[in-house]
Amino acid sequence: MTRWLTCLIFGIFVCTGLVACVEEESSTAGSQSANVAPKPPSKKVAPPEVKPEEEKEVEFAYVSEGRRDPFVPLTQIRRPLTGVDAEPETPLQSYDIVQFRLVGVIVGRGEPKAMVVAPDGKAYVLARGVKIGKNDGVVIDITSQTILVKEKYYDYSGNIIENIQEIAVPKREGV
Repeated sequence: MTRWLTCLIFGIFVCTGLVACVEEESSTAGSQSANVAPKPPSKKVAPPEVKPEEEKEVEFAYVSEGRRDPFVPLTQIRRPLTGVDAEPETPLQSYDIVQFRLVGVIVGRGEPKAMVVAPDGKAYVLARGVKIGKNDGVVIDITSQTILVKEKYYDYSGNIIENIQEIAVPKREGV
């Protein structure tokens, strides 16, 4: 129904426009012919011949070695510091910090400790000084609600950046 109505309205506008153009041409044609003499037909001049130049074939090959991916946002480009320590990598250093889930924190007697669960489902106990994360992160503080991890990495321009990440206790669900 709406399609039919739309076509009808469009048709009315087109017809009205055509009628207005025809009336305007007939009224202006008569008044101009009395005042102005008709112009003689113009001579057609052939355009000058343009000689096609030999097309040069340009070969282009994009080499991506040593260049960053242009589709990755600059804020996500992080290269870990390499060659800083000769220690072997722990299982905690095979995941990114945001992938860990904080399960529990023990604060009070002695040094505070925290338990995190890795994406593979294994639980690990953390204390100050434990290395965690892909970017040489080190646990610097454990509070009753969060774990603070200090990371060092190279950014996209080659500068060393120190960043403090936070692993927080998840919000309570339910009652």
